[in-house]
Formats: sequence, structure tokens, C-alpha cells
Amino acid sequence: MTTANNKKSIKTAVVVTYVIATLLLVAGWFVPAFGYGQDMELGDTMLFWYVPAIINAFLNPYLGKDLITVSEHKLPEFAGFEREIIPGVDIQIPALMILVYLVITVLALVLLIPVCAAKKDKTSVKCAYSIEGSSLIALGILFLFSGLEHGLRATATSYLNLISVFAAVLVVLLIQAMVEKKSYGAAKVFLFLFTAVAAMCALFAIDNMCSAALELMKAEDAWDGLLDALHVQGGLYIADGTLYSGMTALESFIGGFIEGENTLWVAGNSVTANIVNVGVFALLIVMAINVLIDFFGLMTGSQYTKDGVLRTHRGEKVFGVVRYAIAFIIALVVIICILVDETVALGICLCAVAGFVLINLIISIIRLALVPSQQAKAVKQAATIKTLDADGLTDDGEESIELVSNAPVPAYSAKPAAIAPVVAAPVTESAVEPAAEPVVPADESEQLEIETIAPAAEEQPEEDEFVYTPKAVTYKGPTDAFLDTLSNEEKIEFCKVFVDKSKGNLPAKMPDYEIGGDNEDFFPAIFINLGRFRAMLSSGLLRKIYKYL
Repeated sequence: MTTANNKKSIKTAVVVTYVIATLLLVAGWFVPAFGYGQDMELGDTMLFWYVPAIINAFLNPYLGKDLITVSEHKLPEFAGFEREIIPGVDIQIPALMILVYLVITVLALVLLIPVCAAKKDKTSVKCAYSIEGSSLIALGILFLFSGLEHGLRATATSYLNLISVFAAVLVVLLIQAMVEKKSYGAAKVFLFLFTAVAAMCALFAIDNMCSAALELMKAEDAWDGLLDALHVQGGLYIADGTLYSGMTALESFIGGFIEGENTLWVAGNSVTANIVNVGVFALLIVMAINVLIDFFGLMTGSQYTKDGVLRTHRGEKVFGVVRYAIAFIIALVVIICILVDETVALGICLCAVAGFVLINLIISIIRLALVPSQQAKAVKQAATIKTLDADGLTDDGEESIELVSNAPVPAYSAKPAAIAPVVAAPVTESAVEPAAEPVVPADESEQLEIETIAPAAEEQPEEDEFVYTPKAVTYKGPTDAFLDTLSNEEKIEFCKVFVDKSKGNLPAKMPDYEIGGDNEDFFPAIFINLGRFRAMLSSGLLRKIYKYL
């Protein structure tokens, strides 16, 4: 369950990760790595210098001229290509995405105040996710079109500064998702990573990057040996002697449609070859949808309600199984058709796509299988909260019930204090002074009747009798975030019941309390077994345990 201490740590984690992400976005403009490997001088490789040229490149097609006069630091060739995404409109994709990145960087600096100072955790989380997510989307689109235009290797060397920022912000986002959503967020992170890798393998000829990396490691023969061992080729698939990646296949399909040709189902091809074309096209669409769903899934959803009851998200898990199953079935059909058709050869990237999608499918099936146990746990939590509401333990005011006597709790410490005998001095009559008579004003003395009550005689101990007075004992044992919320007496009471177990053994399936450890399952177990602990814990301690949940 989400505790108050956890909420505080989540807010701290969100603020810290957001500040790191903002610093990374700013660093992208000043790290001298823009155009790295393009024979540019080191002093000219800061993206900041090219802001005027980027603005001109984006607005020139609409204005017919440059808005800002640029004498040096003109836009490099690798950042100056156009795409006619909208018919009749040429859009400078790199210039547009870098301008979006600039706006996001400014907004990130502005939103530092609400993220750090917001009283509600949701405000901080939403602001952080918005900035981090939008920056990743903008940079991802830039890399996608640059990879299509210039290839992955040229993109990596041209935008090294932005690729570094992209990777670092993505890591920050993944950490933030796991901190905020715990195991739910961790599952989302793995699903997204596997989907992203599968999409990269589907879109690009990743084998070229792997081969280049092995060349740098002086192991260029290892890649060819792997392909021979698996009996596959490079790329996504080979047709008519041409190696196709997802992007080149998509470009061929769309280009054919624009020219009025049906390149998906060619009359002269075999049925299996045409199924491969249709399957690849469908697979790319499904993978794009899955990437978007998994990416936004990192930034949405909550594992717990405001009352701390677990949300099972059954519908989401069913939908996950369905969409991953569809992608895997499409990939499997394409692989089978390629193996059957002799005119088409299987590529290693398609095998990788099928493998990563299968991993996601297995994870989703496991998550769906855990739903019944999560629902049972949610029912118990809801019933416990309802019981506590009825008992008045959720009231923030005065205690409405007393579970045990208000008598002082016996002293407890890590090292019990010694009890020393103290001999009381004999009490004599002279030691007992009568109560002083009240002073009455002169003008009211006749109207008031004052009765003086003699003090009761105190019982004198026998001559050799000892009076034992225990010393005040404080808790000196180890502590943690929860114990720090308790008073000294409550710490002693809690440790007697749950640490030393001096008041009896705990229920069989109840986890032990570990001071300073992860006790996420311990606190709910107290209220699941509330009938047993009601008579053992004071109402004040029980209320503090409940508030900690």
C-alpha cells in the first residue's frame, strides 16, 4: 500500500528526476557534439549557434526569404531535408522538431516552480511527465526521419548531442515510472523497452549497426557467422534480391500508392510473397500502435486508489494480451510464408521482432493470470477500510473509542534499566502541614462561611519497608520512518507486540516487521487480523498505523 512516507519519497523522486531531465534538456544546446563526425570544428558543434538558421529553414518556404540574417553557423546539410507529409506542403522536419525541442526546454525551466512547489503530488507528476514525454516524442520523430533520409550511422554521428539527451531523459522517465508505480511501473517499463526494441528492428536494418559495432571491436566475422548459423539474411526480409527494412518497404508501398500502383498485392507475385508484403505492412502499423500505447502507459495509470485499494486494471491487461498476440501472429504468418516461398528470404530483424513480441505476450499473460489474486487482495483492503471507518479510526479528530486502558505502558528498551530500591524517609506529624486558610477580604468576611478540612493522615510505612520506584525508561532500539512517527510509549508498545512478540505469537501467515526494511505487506496484515490485535494495541497506536497506510 502507499504510505505517507512513500508519498513523500515519491514527491522527492519526481522533483529530483525532473530537475535532472531539465538540466539534460538545457545541456543538449551547449554540449559540443552537434554534427560530430561531419568534419565540423569543435567550436561550431554547439546546437545553440544554429537557432537562427533553424528558424530560417522552417519559415523560408512560407515567407520566401530568411527571417534572420545568418553570416555564419548556417544550417548543416544533414539537418536540411524536407518531407511532403501534407500534400502540397513541404515541411522541414529537422528544423520543426528542433524548434519544438527549444520550446520544450523553455517550458521545462518555467515548470520547475510548479513541479517543486506544488502541494498536490499529481500536479508535479503530470508536469514532469508532460515535459519529458513531449521531448522524447519530438526527438524520436527527428531521429526517425533522419534515419530514413541519411541512415542510422549518419544520424548517430550528426545528432550525438540530442541522442545522448534522448537516452538520458528516457532513463529518467523509466526510473520515475518505477518509483511512482512500483511493480506496476516496472512491468510497464519492460513492456515498453521490448516493444521499442522490436519496433526498431522492424523499421531499420539494425543488423548494419550491429555489424558496424563488431567491426569496431575487431570481430566483424562474428556477425556473418551468426547469420550463417541461423540460416537467415540481414534486414527484415529479402525479396527479388533486394534487402528490405521496414522503412524501405513502407516507402515502397506508399510510393506505389501515390503513383497509382498496387505494390502490396502484385498480380505477378506468388500468393505467399503478396502475403509477406501485406503482413509486413500490417506488422509495422501494429508495432507503431503498440509503441505509442506502451509509451503513454508509462505516464498514465495508477496502481492504487486514493483510499489505498489496489487497482487490478483487468481490462488493460486483457487489451495488452490481445494486441501483443495480434502482432506475434502477424509476424509468425510472415515468417512461415517466407520459409515456404523460395523467392523471399528471411531476415534476422524479423526474427528479432517476433522474439521480443513473444516476450511481451508472455509477460502480459502472466500479469493477466495474477488479476484474481490482486482482486481478492483489493476486496480485503476495501473491507478493512470500511471496518475502520465504522470504528471511527479514520477520524482525524479526538479518539472516539478506547481499545485498552489508558494506564501507562510498561517500560521497554533495548537494554532494560535496573530498578534500584529507594528507602523512604519516615513521615512525622511535624512534616504534615495543615492547609493554609484562605484570605478573605474584610468586607466579605461576615458573609462567607469557610469550612477547613483537615488533611487525611498518611499511612506510614513500616520501619524496614522498601518503596520501589522504577526509573523512567526510553526506547533506545533501532528506528525507521514508521517508528519515528510514534511516541516513546508507542514505540515500546509496538516493539513488544511485533518485534519481541512478548505478548504472543503473530498469526501464521503474517510477515515479520523488519525495522528499516520493506514492510509493505506487514501493515495491511494488521488490519486483516484486526480482531486479534484490537485488544492488544492502544487506539492511538492503531490510528497511527492506519494513517501510515
